[in-house]
Amino acid sequence: MKRALRRIAAFTTGFILSIAGMGLAWVHGWNLPGASGASAITVTKLHAEAASRDDQAIFVMFVGSDLRPGVGGARGDALHLIGINPKLHKATVIDIPRDTCATFGGHSRKINEANSNGGVANQAAVVGQMVGVPISYGVEVDFAGFSALVKGVGGLYIDVPMQMHDSYSGAYFPKGALHLSAEQSLAFARNRHDFARSDIQRTWNQGYLMIAAIKQLQQQYTTISGRFKLVDLLVHHAQLNGLNVGDLVDLGQLANAVPSTAIANVTIPSSGGACLSLAPAAQRLFADFRDNGVLDSYPAGTVTNPDPRP
Repeated sequence: MKRALRRIAAFTTGFILSIAGMGLAWVHGWNLPGASGASAITVTKLHAEAASRDDQAIFVMFVGSDLRPGVGGARGDALHLIGINPKLHKATVIDIPRDTCATFGGHSRKINEANSNGGVANQAAVVGQMVGVPISYGVEVDFAGFSALVKGVGGLYIDVPMQMHDSYSGAYFPKGALHLSAEQSLAFARNRHDFARSDIQRTWNQGYLMIAAIKQLQQQYTTISGRFKLVDLLVHHAQLNGLNVGDLVDLGQLANAVPSTAIANVTIPSSGGACLSLAPAAQRLFADFRDNGVLDSYPAGTVTNPDPRP
């Protein structure tokens, strides 16, 4: 039992950790939510051969949609492609600005439109084609779901990399270590008006926030009681599409594979414009990433902040 529970405590892609917890809950006979509208996070298996062997990288699409009261559609406004290599015990978060240009449906358009025209499966297909990797799972969360999950873990501890003062998102933070509430965490993730590179910086910040959440979960949920608390939270807030027990066990094993200190966070290089074209360096980055899910040109723990401040 203790050995099984340990699967819950380690790596997550923001929320890949949740899958390990749900797998344990399911194996032990707990009821998982089905098509309930109350779910905060949706995990979708994208193809039949999604399970990864121990020596094989796996790719997961994380989508934070802008779905909320008063806003139509569900565009993918937070897009992060995560490569996990259990053999190397490393992972990479590829941050994809929402205004990145991609070709789909016969037209070149902003990549985040794919989510509102086909959901996470279409978003993953478009991103997977651009990068050149098979994406096995899609994880989607909206504003309300994000807040519910952060509240459930008691807020997030983060070392804010720069001072923030943005009336649009409500992000008012000094530089340095802070404990953020659910509302403050959402404000941090949404802030783009503070930065010269706007959404490019925001996208990097979102990846940075995800890794801070991973670190916190690894540190806090090390006891048996803590792991059951996390399982209970996830059982009440998650919806699974197309996953079986075997998939959950595989993902639970991945959850033990990578510490937060071995995750690189990198934003794809772009060349500017209203619809951001890919810079030549992007293709080199994709080639480095797709062979094993790891950016070999970036040491473990690398963060490439596109708009650094003192």
